[in-house]
Amino acid sequence: MSYPILTCSNAAQLSEFVAQMVPKIWTGSSFTTTGRSASFRLFCQNIIKSTQISSPCILVALLYIYKLRFAYPSIRGSMGSEIRLFTTALILANKFLDDNTFTNKTWSEVSSVPLNELNIMEVEFLSALHYKTCIHQAHFFSWTAQCQQWMSQLMHSRQMHRKIMEKKRSTNYHPYGIKSNYIYYDHQQQKPLQPFYRHHHSSAVITAAAQASSVATMAAATAMNVDYSNFIPRV
Repeated sequence: MSYPILTCSNAAQLSEFVAQMVPKIWTGSSFTTTGRSASFRLFCQNIIKSTQISSPCILVALLYIYKLRFAYPSIRGSMGSEIRLFTTALILANKFLDDNTFTNKTWSEVSSVPLNELNIMEVEFLSALHYKTCIHQAHFFSWTAQCQQWMSQLMHSRQMHRKIMEKKRSTNYHPYGIKSNYIYYDHQQQKPLQPFYRHHHSSAVITAAAQASSVATMAAATAMNVDYSNFIPRV
């Protein structure tokens, strides 16, 4: 039996989706500056094109990020942390899903993240996940459906924004050069992302024993939060 993965398939669409989802998962909101958003989108498009990584692998990487974030919601990401975070998650997802995997040296070359730092972050990320990288089929497709829902929200929001801008341009135009005072407001707000684990993983309650291992997770978060704002993507 075949299952749908995502409605988007090309690198541009996937990079747009990832550029929106990673900051929402990791920090709880989108980027506040268009420059940072565009920079991360360009990075995602570059790494997806360079590696030809599959959409299931990207979905698994996003799930790893979500699992880390869900376990320790108080962690805050710094400027540039999304690049290292997503790259490390892709490394783990690639090794879990694919038979022919890239070496960490290759990931370092396509991401411009130093190899020794990638090696450290990979170990720390694994430790934060308690080395549980296996994802069962039902869990994967449940997560895929959730991501598809988030993507639909994103696309709807963008369509509404486009309509608003078109409406503003048309209503502010006057054939005699007089601008109209009429402004079109959108009353339909974008729905916030619904917590995935609230429905799917109710048993994932952080116990005292789990909190005792928070040192490893905090180390992983610290590694992800290194400022990498000067990243220059390879073309």
